[in-house]
Amino acid sequence: MKKYLCVEECCDILDSQRVPVTASDRTSGIYPYYGANGVQDYVSDYIFDDELILVAEDGGHFGEKGKPIAYRVSGKCWVNNHAHVLKPKVGFDIDYICYSLMFYDTSSIINGSTRQKLNQAQLKKMKIPVLPLEEQVIRKSTIKNIFDSIELKTRQLQSFDFLVKSRFRGEVRA
Repeated sequence: MKKYLCVEECCDILDSQRVPVTASDRTSGIYPYYGANGVQDYVSDYIFDDELILVAEDGGHFGEKGKPIAYRVSGKCWVNNHAHVLKPKVGFDIDYICYSLMFYDTSSIINGSTRQKLNQAQLKKMKIPVLPLEEQVIRKSTIKNIFDSIELKTRQLQSFDFLVKSRFRGEVRA
């Protein structure tokens, strides 16, 4: 029988440390400014300097197959109020937790009619399969290998597509 823990049992939620800054108030710089789906800008200051998982709060890819709602960040950065900030507790592999959340089915826990939102109360209840740390690392490695293969195949397909298009470019007239 599989055991699960809620996100709040395996991660510290650092949302209270986020600081939203409007585009007009941001000073351009070298530190990534993260939102629901990744880097939104680069700013001159940072509020986090850690290994973290960001989970979309609003404006995420909820219900979009193949697009993750969680991603991993590392180092100095700024996170706005559109992404939840998680730091795994001792005994949990950050990549394993991130992979467990990336394509989580949120259909029954998000709310909002015009802009879907995963509020913190629902985030805390999301379930992560519990495995010993050694097994988390093995699963993480397996999943990483799969993602690496997908990325490689995608690049190869793009190269083939470019090759085919370039081969016939001179023969096709508009």
